[in-house]
This record gives sequence, structure tokens and C-alpha cells, in this order.
Amino acid sequence: MKNMIVLCVSFLTLQAYEYHLKPVELAKDVYCFFGAPENISKENGGNMVNTCFVQTKEGFVVIDSGPTFSYASQAYNEMQKIAKLPVKYVINTHDHDDHWLGNNFYKSKGALLIGPRTYEQNVVTGMETRMQRALGKAIYGKTKIVELDTIVDSNLTLKVSDKTFEIKQMVDKAHTEGDLIVYMASEQIVFAGDVVFNDRLSSLRDGSIIGSLKALDLIDDLHAKVIVGGHGYATDANATQGFKSYLSKMKKQILEALENDVGIDEITKHVVMLEYKDMKLYDVLHSRNVFEAFRELEMYEEESTEEQGIEYIDFTKALKKQKKKIRLL
Repeated sequence: MKNMIVLCVSFLTLQAYEYHLKPVELAKDVYCFFGAPENISKENGGNMVNTCFVQTKEGFVVIDSGPTFSYASQAYNEMQKIAKLPVKYVINTHDHDDHWLGNNFYKSKGALLIGPRTYEQNVVTGMETRMQRALGKAIYGKTKIVELDTIVDSNLTLKVSDKTFEIKQMVDKAHTEGDLIVYMASEQIVFAGDVVFNDRLSSLRDGSIIGSLKALDLIDDLHAKVIVGGHGYATDANATQGFKSYLSKMKKQILEALENDVGIDEITKHVVMLEYKDMKLYDVLHSRNVFEAFRELEMYEEESTEEQGIEYIDFTKALKKQKKKIRLL
């Protein structure tokens, strides 16, 4: 009897977290699960990320596998309700763990895993992940790190039956180094990963404000009808605009502060951007974003010519700043 109770408790513990995933159909054969626009917590089981899947005649292609083995398993069950097809490929957009910790479930189903070079560089088998620390053993469950089958260094075209997926690295560094987007040209759909955020603020801790703005412009240049970000609910052709506006205003205000000799110790008091104070995670991320953007922008002044779109360093101003810093030491 005692052994039976132990077995029942163990089973219930392993099955304790139910994600209640419901796929949203964005276009013919294209579906996404939308996570809450909030931070990781045990209450949400790490379900604060968007993951998607595309049905082809041969099977499904998944874009980002989600935060846990259990999440991926439950997502797979929802796919099977749509069509009894295998998952052929999983494309990981970048190396932040909320996007790929479902990989080992799909690997167990025979799927091939695709992702950026930074996954190979930064993800180490057996390391403790952010999700593991935040969620605990019961929710993390059978989640394990597995290696990718294919590394994308810049661009890769993947044709699966009747669908073509263009996997692109738009810039060297945006949200992270090596961010990938997935573009379906015929369907005019972009899966942008964390290059695009909605309904909450993003983090610049591993990224670049300049690279992010450039990547957003390049995504807009694709003129897609559907743009799915890594977080948030907006998926129309204007899905980039909210995040682009936030970054553009921040960049402008930081450059103005630099011109007025505001230092790094004061910058977060000058660039508060109160129009975003009600945006989710503002209190958690905004000051850090300003700090990180300042560190990037203070290294050079960016100017451009409308005719050539040239970006360059104004070495005179940079040298003047450097001399000023030296005098302060």
C-alpha cells in the first residue's frame, strides 16, 4: 500500500503542470501558441514565450520548442489533433532557453533540430538553465539539453514538401548574437523570434540597440502580412512598430544625453520614458536597457547620409570624450 501511494504521488508530481495550450491559426496551415507577456515563474511554468508550427504534407515544422519537455509534449498533442503527422524539423531562433528547452522531446520523436551557431557555443550539455532554477524539478521534469543537428551561420533554405522556409540571420547582433528569423515568402509570414516584442518590454542584456533597429527595418522590408514575435500577441504587418518606436526613442534620448555630457551614473535618471511605464516589465527591464544601450552608444556617434546610408564613427567627438574621461580619472 505504501509503495502504491509513493507511485501515485510521483506520477502526480510529474504531471502536475498543465499548460492549457490552445493553438491559434494565423494562416492556412500556420499555428502559434501564445505565452503570457510576463516574466518566468512557477505559476506560468515558463509559458511566457510564443512557439509556432506549420503543417506540411510530410509533417510539421516547429519554430521554437518552448520552455520545458512537458510544454513540448503538450504542444505535440495539440498538433496531433489537427493532423496525425510527425514533427520533421524544429527551428530554434536563438540561444535563450525559454525558446528551445522542448528540444529533447522532439528529438525523442525523431525530429531534426536546427539553430544558430551561438547555441553550439553557449549551450552546454548538463549545465543548469535559467528555467531549471526558476521552475524547479517538478515542472522542469524530463527536460534535458540536446545538441542541434544543423547549425545555421547566416542563411539556410529548408524545403519541406509544399512549403519553403528561409532561415535568415538579419544582422550579426540584435536581441542576441546570431538571431534567426524564419521567412515564408509565398505565405508572406515572418517568425521573428525575439527580434520582435509586443505587449511587454524586451531585454538588451545580450543584444544591441543599433543591431535591433537595423533588424527591424530589414524585417519591415520583407513586407510580410503576418509577423510573429517571440513574445506578445500582435501578429499583423505592423507588429514591429511598437518595439521599434521604443528603441528609436531611447536611442535618440541617450544620444542627446551624451551630447549634454550625461554620464553612465546618471543616464537612467535622464532616460525614463514614462510613456512606457505601464508596459509590462518596465520596472524590471527599462533601466537596465538604458544602461546597456548607453554603453553601446557612448563608444561612437552614429551619423548617416541619406544618399548612401553610411554609418560611421565621428572620431573627433569620440576623441574629445575620451580626453574628458581621462581628465576625470
